[in-house]
Amino acid sequence: MSFLPERTILGQLEIIEVYDFYDKPVLFSCKNKSGLIFIVLCVDSSEFAEIWLYASMSSSRFQSVVQGGVELRDIFIYTEDAFVYQVEIPYEDDLNAVVKTVDCNEIQDEYLPGLGQRIQSKDNYDDPNIETVSTQRRREILDFVLQFPEKEIAEAPVGDLGLILYSLQETIDAIGQIKQGKSESHIIQQEVKQKTQVVMSGVFSGSFGMRLQGNVYEEDSLGLGESFLGQCLKEFIQLINLGANTEELPPKLNVLKSKTVFKYTELLKALTRIGISKLHIDWASPGKKVQTGEIELETMFKVLDVIKNTKLRAETEIYVNVILTQINYSSRTTTLQEVGSRKKYKCFIADSAIKDVETITKTIVYVATIQDYVILSPVIDKEKHEYELLSLKLQT
Repeated sequence: MSFLPERTILGQLEIIEVYDFYDKPVLFSCKNKSGLIFIVLCVDSSEFAEIWLYASMSSSRFQSVVQGGVELRDIFIYTEDAFVYQVEIPYEDDLNAVVKTVDCNEIQDEYLPGLGQRIQSKDNYDDPNIETVSTQRRREILDFVLQFPEKEIAEAPVGDLGLILYSLQETIDAIGQIKQGKSESHIIQQEVKQKTQVVMSGVFSGSFGMRLQGNVYEEDSLGLGESFLGQCLKEFIQLINLGANTEELPPKLNVLKSKTVFKYTELLKALTRIGISKLHIDWASPGKKVQTGEIELETMFKVLDVIKNTKLRAETEIYVNVILTQINYSSRTTTLQEVGSRKKYKCFIADSAIKDVETITKTIVYVATIQDYVILSPVIDKEKHEYELLSLKLQT
């Protein structure tokens, strides 16, 4: 069960900050894609569902709220619209949340906080101890530092910086697609993007640092004590730290699949263009020690070369009716044409198919099992395919 309702009139929600946590966020702020902000409080639970109150507010009122200027009780009984949303979220995943409006003067008293309580947003952007920030906010924290040849800078080119952040998010999204067990060929689903989204919460010098944060969804920990986003960030940090290791990097690339590799390539290219000497990342997950990722500019170029020369095994094998066009036994290559189309497969003949092609002729239709390999070209932003013939059988 997700504590954020989906497919309701509240819209697609994302958390801004968590203020109280008990097994899950129980008091937090969030907003929808239209920019409408809510303060949310878990007020009751039953055998079948949890009950939450959503108080919508303007940006100016929100700033007053998080600075402690409004009592928590008053947030709900004096809303700007004179009503709150009462949301019932069933424990069963296949049941939809129920949303209804309740006039402020009709909210059950037992649902309201006691007098004197206030929200105080912790401004920890400059806190050097990101372990503390992560634990207090129940968020994944990344200090993403672009180290320039100059020791301290307070600015960075907007175009390059935007491309770096965009490519970083897309890389994490693609890793999330794989961690979720989804096909890499599919469009990344919104439910994955919601869990892998990171936001910028501050910048700092030395050379140019950005603090990025992402939500922790406990229901996605999969019994590993990690959030779903945390698992994706662990993969990303490992990828960074592998550098251009020619023995370990290609197997990792094959695990993460071509979509992740392509997005990672885009990130590395963006980093090489901005003129940094090194990328340094500190990552903190709630209750865990800080982990570090680091890659130098020279290594980025080497990684791009490794990627260019790595064959990525496609998810699925190709099964197709073919006829023989050409075969060369000495080079162990054959060209097969798909029956009924102009598509041709120039294949290397695997050991498993050697006996299959000993008596192959051009007049017979065969069923070919072909492994597809993807080779990325970081230079021209394209991919090419190579094929390996695994077996060749007579059509039945």
